[in-house]
Amino acid sequence: MFEKRAEDVVVSEIKDFQRFAHIHWRAPTVMGVSFLSAVVLMGFHHGFYLLMEGEPASSTLLQSWASRAGTALAFLARLFLAIGTGVAYDQCLWVDLHARSHDMNSLDSMFSILGNAFEFLHLRIWIRKPALAFIAAVTWLLPISAVFTPGTLSVQAVLHSSNETLQVGERAYTTNTDLYCGYATNDDGNTTSYVELATGLFIPTMATLLGNGVVPVQSSDTNVTYDIQFSGPAVTCNRSSDQDLELAKQAIAEYENSTSTRVFYYGWVPQAGWDSNVNGSFFASDNLQLGNIRLDVVSQDAAKLFIYLNTTGVDSSAKPAPFVGTPSAQMITCALYNASYAAHFEVNSTGTQKVTASATFQNWMPAFSIVDGVAGDPLVSRQMNMQAVMEGFGMMTIGPITFGFDGSMSITSVYALQLNQAMYPAKEGMDQTSLTERQISLSEALFRNMTLSMLFGVVNGQVGENQISTLALSRYFEPEFVYQPRALLIAYGISAGLALICILMGIRALLQNGASYTSSFSTIVRVTRDPALSRLIADEDDLQGAEPVPKHISRVEVRLGRSAKASPSYSSSWI
Repeated sequence: MFEKRAEDVVVSEIKDFQRFAHIHWRAPTVMGVSFLSAVVLMGFHHGFYLLMEGEPASSTLLQSWASRAGTALAFLARLFLAIGTGVAYDQCLWVDLHARSHDMNSLDSMFSILGNAFEFLHLRIWIRKPALAFIAAVTWLLPISAVFTPGTLSVQAVLHSSNETLQVGERAYTTNTDLYCGYATNDDGNTTSYVELATGLFIPTMATLLGNGVVPVQSSDTNVTYDIQFSGPAVTCNRSSDQDLELAKQAIAEYENSTSTRVFYYGWVPQAGWDSNVNGSFFASDNLQLGNIRLDVVSQDAAKLFIYLNTTGVDSSAKPAPFVGTPSAQMITCALYNASYAAHFEVNSTGTQKVTASATFQNWMPAFSIVDGVAGDPLVSRQMNMQAVMEGFGMMTIGPITFGFDGSMSITSVYALQLNQAMYPAKEGMDQTSLTERQISLSEALFRNMTLSMLFGVVNGQVGENQISTLALSRYFEPEFVYQPRALLIAYGISAGLALICILMGIRALLQNGASYTSSFSTIVRVTRDPALSRLIADEDDLQGAEPVPKHISRVEVRLGRSAKASPSYSSSWI
């Protein structure tokens, strides 16, 4: 009993070996090698893109060849997958051919589907053959998916940043030139007299006013951010004391009555006549009307500038407007002091700039017409140059704006209000107090911007000769290759996964057939040599094989090849 069972096992193994003996090495080898080659190419594609990631895309030629290489690798990978799935389709096709008979129309579609996508339109056939339809669809769609993979490597402008030492030109306050102002040593050899501000200061002052901001600083090829700390002049503006306001109100009221006008704005600096006995003639004098005196050299603590505001009855377009009640005036005092600045610069390669600064009070700073020391003394130069900025501020803001009783307006010498509408102290929806606070802010900002413009601005195409070093953050955009590995791996993963399913189906069909097949002409000739089929296609016209297929042939059902249960040595076709 045991010997007979062992003999049956040996016979079964021999039969299985004989069944698989007809499987030629080519079909399984092509499926396996094609799939492995595709996987290797996918790995090369991924590695190539990893190599290109972050590299500068410095030339159009490099970008073109990178794109071509990626496209070639994607195409070859999909080509090898399609070769493998094509062989798998042939094996599954012959399983179906062995299993049942088919009419000629179905056979035409089944054999030509891999070369003609229009055969998918015969839905009646493919609904009954989902396995073949799946493999054919995957084979067709694999090359199409190659469109997506090269797009995972792109060229983008990537922001880079680095710290570097930057040299910034500065017009130092200790410079012993007439850049800021004119001053000279007196005949006694021990004192220096202040003359007036120079053209070198007047130009950036006017540019600051007209541009309503800091004069552009030195440009840069990259986006640069840096900070500079320095000492310089600044003003702090606050509401004037009640005593000064009452003195100004009484004197200006006399001036208004004598000139039949109403004062809307008046700016001046303390000078002879500004005391407890001030009257209307003080504001009617040429020195105040024309702004002849622009720097306070009489105050002992800090050089000052006064601004008197009475915006009642004035609209935002600087025209008189009707009002009810008594005009309410307020007054501002701006005082000069020595400050430490913390300035922040953002300079872009496009030319746009943003400069901000904050000032910290150090000590009050008076202005002098004569100081001890010679012109070459750095302390003397510093005093003269810094008080010159205060004179420039006075030149921009002093003078009157008055309205006649008939509504006419007269502007004398207030440059700031004439040249920059943003400085005008009248705005709809704001009361006198709000407008005063606004004027305080505008005045402080104007002086601060004047200081920054004079120190660091480009004037007449030049910056200051004094070079200071500062640490800067340089930011610039550079075209680089940017790789999206997730998108590539998803695209390849789906393709390889579907192809692997198709190949496994092909291997199963190969084992089920017990032989390997192709859809070549020689294979079809060998399995269709049947007398009945020859008699059916005996007409000379039918033998030509031209389109269309005759109806009596297209409706014929044919079963190709051996039965799956028949001996491997038997092969024929049946009608």
